[in-house]
Amino acid sequence: MASDISNSNSNDTDTDTRKTAMLIFRDEGVDWAQLAAEGRSKALFQKLVDWAADLKRRGLYAGVEALAQSGMTVRRKGAGLVIDGPFAEGREAVLGFLLIRVNDIDEACAIAGESPHAEVGGSTEVRTIRWQGRGCRSPDLPRLRGG
Repeated sequence: MASDISNSNSNDTDTDTRKTAMLIFRDEGVDWAQLAAEGRSKALFQKLVDWAADLKRRGLYAGVEALAQSGMTVRRKGAGLVIDGPFAEGREAVLGFLLIRVNDIDEACAIAGESPHAEVGGSTEVRTIRWQGRGCRSPDLPRLRGG
């Protein structure tokens, strides 16, 4: 999406009481063939870049990444692993995600509605990040040896 926008934000995360929310952009609802035929694909991408820059100016931006078109699904089956894929069917296909800093999920949903992705019929899943601490381990999970 917007690789030229750094992940830094002017807000000090030590005093910022807002939550981080993830906007998950899904393939569902977008007619990519029609957008390409109408020559609107590049303009949409630029709108997404501009929107992310605007979110950064407003102090809401926390990060963004696009995902590869295909991926794999890993499941444990007995003692082994089952690896399937790639899957990119309808609502299962995730295009990318954007992280924003908000007061609550209602604010995150309102921001998702501003997205150029929404303008072309795309669906966006909105979730707040459950644990807001530093590091990789949630404080309510048991500590593993060496962790």
